[in-house]
Amino acid sequence: MEKKLAGIISLLFHPLLLPTYMLIILFYIPGFTIFSYSTETKFYLIAFVFIMTFGIPASLVYMLKRFKVIESLQMNNRKERLIPLGMMAGIYFITFYSLNNIGSLALFNLFLIGVAIVSLVAIVITLYTKISLHMMGAGGVSGALLGLLLAYPVDMRWLFYLVILLAGVIGYARLTITNHTLRQLYNGFMMGFVLMLALFIL
Repeated sequence: MEKKLAGIISLLFHPLLLPTYMLIILFYIPGFTIFSYSTETKFYLIAFVFIMTFGIPASLVYMLKRFKVIESLQMNNRKERLIPLGMMAGIYFITFYSLNNIGSLALFNLFLIGVAIVSLVAIVITLYTKISLHMMGAGGVSGALLGLLLAYPVDMRWLFYLVILLAGVIGYARLTITNHTLRQLYNGFMMGFVLMLALFIL
């Protein structure tokens, strides 16, 4: 039962889903009137981001598994992560350029470029050691929210604290169903957190 719950948590907060969640957060945080799109426009933008940052990467990873480039979708072997991470970084850059002309999405585009950079850094780290991609994603969202909290007069402390709590829950889930160590979890979180925070406050 515990492993099943951990699996559900890991799926719900898969790194590929985090850009979609971040866009939803930016759309619905009170105070960000710059995102005053119609409900229909928000739906189309969220659907586009979901397809680009989850649907396409997930399909490509599935194809890698089918053609035996990787052994499992979980990619427990760190060397198996190199090609998927490279593809994901490329897709994030493509999504960034696709949305870059929409000036009012500047904050989300900054997050996208940050995710692409974090993915590239993860490739370098993965050449030498294993790191938790789930915690890297949780750290990235936490760092982005803290950067927004410091830069804009919008009270998002409750959301930041909630994301930190969720990061702890995700860490518990990854310890339960994977062979990650606490150090790999902490390293993943801090890498995502520091890089994204730096990007948002510089």
